[in-house]
Amino acid sequence: MRISLSWLKEFVDVPGSTDELKACLTNLGIGVETVSHAGEDLLLDVEVTTNRPDCLSHRGIAREIGAACRLPLKKVQVNFQESAVAADSRASVEILSPELCARYCARVVTNVQVKPSPAWMGRRLETVGMRPINNVADVTNYVLMELGQPLHAFDLNSIRGSRILARRAKAGERLKTLDGVDRVLAPDQLVIADAERAVALAGVMGGEESEITASTRSVLLESAWFDPVSIRRTAKAQGLHTEASHRFERGADIEMAPLALDRAAGLVAELAGGEVLRGAIDVYPQVRSRPTLLLRESEIVRMLGAEVPGGVVERILKSLEFEVKANGAKAWSVTPPSFRLDVTREVDLIEEVARHFGYDRLPSRLMIAPPRPERDLIRQRESEISEILVSLGYRQIITSSMISPAENARFSSKEAVVLQNPLSQEASELRTTPLPGMLAALRWNLDRDQDDLRFYEMGKIYWRNEKGQACERRVLALGLTGHQTPVSVHGEARDIGFFDLKGDLEALLQRFAFRALCLDSTGAACYQPGLSAAYEEKGRPIASFGRLVEELAAGYKLRVPAWTAEIDLEFLLEAPQRARSFKAFSRFPAVVRDFSLTVPSRIEYTRIAEALERAACPELASFAPVDLFRGASLDSAHYSLLLRVKFESHDRTLTSEEIAAASRKLLDALASLEIHLRGEAPAEPTSPRPPNSKSKFQA
Repeated sequence: MRISLSWLKEFVDVPGSTDELKACLTNLGIGVETVSHAGEDLLLDVEVTTNRPDCLSHRGIAREIGAACRLPLKKVQVNFQESAVAADSRASVEILSPELCARYCARVVTNVQVKPSPAWMGRRLETVGMRPINNVADVTNYVLMELGQPLHAFDLNSIRGSRILARRAKAGERLKTLDGVDRVLAPDQLVIADAERAVALAGVMGGEESEITASTRSVLLESAWFDPVSIRRTAKAQGLHTEASHRFERGADIEMAPLALDRAAGLVAELAGGEVLRGAIDVYPQVRSRPTLLLRESEIVRMLGAEVPGGVVERILKSLEFEVKANGAKAWSVTPPSFRLDVTREVDLIEEVARHFGYDRLPSRLMIAPPRPERDLIRQRESEISEILVSLGYRQIITSSMISPAENARFSSKEAVVLQNPLSQEASELRTTPLPGMLAALRWNLDRDQDDLRFYEMGKIYWRNEKGQACERRVLALGLTGHQTPVSVHGEARDIGFFDLKGDLEALLQRFAFRALCLDSTGAACYQPGLSAAYEEKGRPIASFGRLVEELAAGYKLRVPAWTAEIDLEFLLEAPQRARSFKAFSRFPAVVRDFSLTVPSRIEYTRIAEALERAACPELASFAPVDLFRGASLDSAHYSLLLRVKFESHDRTLTSEEIAAASRKLLDALASLEIHLRGEAPAEPTSPRPPNSKSKFQA
């Protein structure tokens, strides 16, 4: 916001130099971004936080300076003579939506001469960044910048029935605003209407049909208070942001409305030669008052760590126009002014005292006792997952949760959560899967010649359930492109493949104690068949991964194969971790045997591992697949698997008879799956096929 120094001096005798003024405002929490010259005037560009709409005016800034420098704040000059004709005989006001319009004040000025504003007003408005229009419209803008209260001027002769109604818009109602745009209004938007149609978008912009023109002779001045949330929604929906909406949506001063109206009426009478009709029309259905707060001296000491003299506390608050009364020996009853909507608690009062007492005057103190942070198990588990992924070469990314409907539809059939006020059509839905953001990050880096990528993201997905309720869940996404091993003098480069991603997932999942984790070779539809899979726990999907199908890769303009995975992060955070234990090495030699097995094609290695584990062979130390062979002398219904088994004991050296017995025990366990040694006839199954379960030796 731009502040004119000469205008500021009309409310307070600004002391010191420009640097001192800048330092004073900065210490009060009002940042001064730049100081520049505008002719003979000095212009300050100040930054006002959203919770301080009272400082969006010259008088508001002057109040802060006066309180800091112990200077009196000058009164607003209101000078005009009223005529004998009553204002309510020429116009009437009615509030039909009091929940959106709590107060509406109006004055009528007749016999005006609309013409350009005098040079001094034009220069002052231009200095603060406003374009002069005519003497009546300029008065409303002038009072806005002076007192912070938005006003509007209507051509009274264009108001049909001489009635002003503050009501909600009708469905499909239209209004052509001052910017020349024909707007369609919604029923939740507040309008100012006459007896027949809407004439202004309340708190945002006036209508073209009732604007002040050179032929205007009678003016109706509006000064009102509108609900901040309603104004914000209306301005957002209509794509408008005006000086009026900027103040109304942050909270205007309901008690400033009549004073600003009188100030504007006096200026119109002075500059346009108008006649102000007697009395203001003030419709105020429910008078609003601010609750009284208790301010305790002990609480000031506790919060600030220093004692502030009682006289200083009273002086500061009274200079900021708070009502202060003693409440016992060491407390005060304080009523905030109507323009300080941000002050609602005792701590807010203490902050006001601290601002003007000076933070630099508060001593530095150590806390009496250190804080006792509670252990956050969820955060700790997240950190452990991140450590695993970082150790595997992954880097964390964060992508937007808002994507386009087309991207949601590519990956998921879930009903998406649609945003009511999206930033754009490309960000109008919440994501039902993290893959679009991951692929966009991969593409961004690939476009900048970064090929070997390993990313992970912990985020949320959103969808609507069968009842239409919005749901959310945390997920973990992985994304990989490029090489597993780069080219070097020691060998050729090797591209990332299916088993590289599967191995990373196993390194992550093996930290958790799953009871029935199994691998399903059928992946999601977005992955290429044969290059995708999914992990399940008792039929519940845990992770889906694979290589992106070429159509999707082409849609994201990925010039290299992309591998992605989506993991249920909440399931991992809730799952018990695998207990870590130490097992000593055997002092006795181990024996390694290779078994060349003939396996039916329908049998996956997971079932082989489960059968060997259920055999409960005490001599079995470990086993692993070494080689796989198809074709030649084998029919298409079988394949050959070379299984390497390690036998050992911790208390003796195994004999050949013990190893032979253990080997036969394992082969008998595999016979139930119709697996036998190559060259031998299949044995009859000794027991029914066991159910599928998790194997601790799963490859």
